[in-house]
Amino acid sequence: MTAGAELTIYIVEDSPAVMERLVEAVGDIPNAKVVGSADAVAAALEGMRLSQPRVLILDIQLRGGSGFQVLKQLRASASRPEAVIVVTNHPSDDYRIASRECGADHFFDKASEFHKVREVLLQIDAA
Repeated sequence: MTAGAELTIYIVEDSPAVMERLVEAVGDIPNAKVVGSADAVAAALEGMRLSQPRVLILDIQLRGGSGFQVLKQLRASASRPEAVIVVTNHPSDDYRIASRECGADHFFDKASEFHKVREVLLQIDAA
């Protein structure tokens, strides 16, 4: 993608408060647009299929499932986003490794690394 192309983002997060923080973090990034959101696996997969975003921001713990299910489905599909950013309150090494193995490009702890989500989005937008 070239600089200036719209940075479309899909957010999968089951906490309304965290969802709001993520939308705010995206809000002032040039060319960035949240094209959809979901709080459960099935809705996320359908929303991603319909919106074809460049970036997915994904929580691990979801309503009725996990972000790992989303990652595995994306890995098996031809329409994987340009970047997948996992954000979680469970930053264990096991989750970090599993996220990478399932196709995540970035893995951040919500408590201590939340700001890095915005940094990665700015890098993608500038690329």
